[in-house]
Amino acid sequence: MNHKTRRAWPLVAASFSMLLTLVIAATHVRPVAAQKDVARMSGAGKDIRKFAIAEGIYQFMTMRDSYVRQLNSVAIVNQNDVLVFDTNTRPSSARLILAEIRKITDKPVRYVVNSHWHPDHWSGNEVYAQAFSGLEIIATKQTRDFMETVANSWPLRFSAELKRRQSALDQKISTGKQDDGTALTPEQRAQDEEDLLNYKSFVEESLNLHRVYPTLLYEDHLTLYHGGREFRFMSVTGDAEGTTALFLPKEKVLITGDAVSYPIPYTAPPPSRQAKSLRALAQLDADVIIPGHGPAFHDKDFLNLEIELLETVTRGVHEALQKGALTLDEVQKTVTADELREKFAHGDPDLETRYRARVKELVAAAIREQRDGQGYQQ
Repeated sequence: MNHKTRRAWPLVAASFSMLLTLVIAATHVRPVAAQKDVARMSGAGKDIRKFAIAEGIYQFMTMRDSYVRQLNSVAIVNQNDVLVFDTNTRPSSARLILAEIRKITDKPVRYVVNSHWHPDHWSGNEVYAQAFSGLEIIATKQTRDFMETVANSWPLRFSAELKRRQSALDQKISTGKQDDGTALTPEQRAQDEEDLLNYKSFVEESLNLHRVYPTLLYEDHLTLYHGGREFRFMSVTGDAEGTTALFLPKEKVLITGDAVSYPIPYTAPPPSRQAKSLRALAQLDADVIIPGHGPAFHDKDFLNLEIELLETVTRGVHEALQKGALTLDEVQKTVTADELREKFAHGDPDLETRYRARVKELVAAAIREQRDGQGYQQ
């Protein structure tokens, strides 16, 4: 084993555990045009799908876990051990995936990679740390810093969101109407009640899990020659600064975390920095791209589409500001990136709604970036 890096610091790991059970289906990797089926699902482990990507490389997609949709974890089987990229929102889902990994191989998990600090990508760390005493968890130093300063606030935030959802459902039941004023049907009420129960179970897991932090940190780049493979870790800007993307040059597989996410890209940091990172990733000789959320892609079309969205919004905001737009609302009405909407939403009303909301978020982020951190009021 040989490490080559600008900076890499071994730190320390801890452990502990949780529970649950269900079934994992193996299917064929193909992007879906719409996701009405996914939008109606919820709950831990109801649908976790396994895809064989290349020799010894497996993608596990949790279709929905009450927090996010189409969430990916990737297992890479090496000569003597396994590397797992991202560990899910729930320890219970991580346990299901670990059980499937053990069906594939009896080799121990030696490395876990946390792409970034958002809870859906590292809340299962404890499962692997408990099962494998020699585990190292790889992340950027910036990611661990964010984890340490943000993670303690999540129990309060998730509990508050559960109360909000319970109040919203109580309101619907008392009035017999949905938020848009239409009648609350028995079918919709049953679905809403199931969704609430699943979110409650997610909150319960979140309150009881044991946070296990990265132990092997790097800045910029880390190259690991291990188990017959070359792993190139890169710090990029995704929907979080300091996101780790992983490229395997021999296998031509790129794993992006939420630098790329399907069907509607996640965004947060300055859009131009994310676009710059994606352009760098697009230069890699990758035949397969596994995003943080969504199916594996066998071309760069979606990656390039995400770049186009970020650059379209950034350019549009720049032009609007130069013309003297005075309010956030004014810029958001001007910069809609509507010409790209169909390419992301494919006519799905749910995705169209999410796309328009995401563009508004992007506009606000682009304004802050182009005005030295100063935003606009409505």
